[in-house]
Amino acid sequence: MAGGSQTSAIPQPHVDLQKGWPTPRLLPSQALRAAADATLSNPKRATEALLYGPNIGDPALRRSLAAWLSRLYRLRSPPAGSKDDAPEPISYERICITGGASINLACILAAFTDPVYTRRIWMVEPTYFHACKVFEDAGFQNRLVGVPEDEDGLDVEHLSKRIEAVDREEEASGTPYKRPPQYSKLYRHVIYLVPTFSNPSAKTYTLERREALVRLARKNDALIITDDCYDFLSWTAGAKDKEASHANGNGTFHYASMPPPPPPRLVDVDHSLPGGDLEWGNAVSNGSFSKIMGPGMRCGWAEATPAFIVRLNLVGATMSGGAPGQFSSTLIEHALRTGALEAHLQNVLIPTYQTRSATLRRVTEEYLGPLGVDIDTGRPFQLEDGRQDEEVLGGFFLYIMFPPGISADEVAAVALKDYNVRLLSAGMMAVKGSKSSDPRLSRGARFCWAWEEEEQLIEGVRRVAQVLKERFLNQNRYHN
Repeated sequence: MAGGSQTSAIPQPHVDLQKGWPTPRLLPSQALRAAADATLSNPKRATEALLYGPNIGDPALRRSLAAWLSRLYRLRSPPAGSKDDAPEPISYERICITGGASINLACILAAFTDPVYTRRIWMVEPTYFHACKVFEDAGFQNRLVGVPEDEDGLDVEHLSKRIEAVDREEEASGTPYKRPPQYSKLYRHVIYLVPTFSNPSAKTYTLERREALVRLARKNDALIITDDCYDFLSWTAGAKDKEASHANGNGTFHYASMPPPPPPRLVDVDHSLPGGDLEWGNAVSNGSFSKIMGPGMRCGWAEATPAFIVRLNLVGATMSGGAPGQFSSTLIEHALRTGALEAHLQNVLIPTYQTRSATLRRVTEEYLGPLGVDIDTGRPFQLEDGRQDEEVLGGFFLYIMFPPGISADEVAAVALKDYNVRLLSAGMMAVKGSKSSDPRLSRGARFCWAWEEEEQLIEGVRRVAQVLKERFLNQNRYHN
């Protein structure tokens, strides 16, 4: 750790730039109270809410969700094999309700992978670190491999070479533990990533990179699992929006129009790109209401081919317990059907996060930029008309790179111990058990704007700048 004298007093209050939770005041408690009253005062709906639901999830929520996702993604691609060029609405048969993205990740692995047959779990790096444990629990210890990102997204060329090498070295596989007819489809590889407003790198993958990933997955019998949890929190960074962000520091202004559409998900690309496995597909979208309704709802959804969705809901835990999150499903369905969910998104979450995002970026550039810290969030994602002032931003995170020779882990340790500010650093974002795929990873850190208010965000970045100036940049020695 860098030397230097200890600070005389620990700054107060504690500032948490790591926590990826919504500020409590942003939780839609009133909308959920109204939904609970309406649900429980209707005998039929109350019975549906409080008993075991169908494995695949509440039918009303599946239909409402399909309609909502169709609007959100603007249906820009027709399905493969369609005789009509016009896009079709998302079918509810492609959707099931889950217990949230983390629990559903475990269910996907239970249904479609085997510790003998499935050769590797390829994880984007930097990665969402909690996912590593889920993969290990499924039997893939020491077979998690990090794959670097470039400015357009996960490095497909690097991944292709690594998969080819593994398949050459491991041509002969043992007998899978999971066999037909119970396990009717197993994938030889799994690719895990967060392609839109990524956690942690904040990158949004280009359409070309998404198509390349789908083609790679099809070629190598791989299942792409995407956490699509941040797609709904989007805004443009045009001049007018920037002015609004600075002029409305309290985050109370109303978002006058629908947010810009996020890019097509990998599951959308797989559905629309000609060729591929029309029965099972090579991508599944793992969605969650945790970022827009509250993580305590423990409710999400998956979208894939109808056959994939049916098989996913035949895992033992679901067969035993019925629909995951059945009660919360009925409340969310009410909020979605009545417009309360979209109103909360457009009038509360998006304006607040847009303002905080602009503030965090501004103070990072102001306080940390002169110290050699770079913001590294990849190639800007723009609306389809290509207007330069219509960059689309969103999600929860800003990713930064400390100057060469400075370890993000060391900065984070000093920042927490002596400056009372927490940030997510490189060691937490590495793929467990994998040799780092990117030598720059040791310099990376993630800031989150979802938990702290603007005043605390500014103070937190100011303290990180103090850490660098007082404990690292005045030293003669650097750490690789």
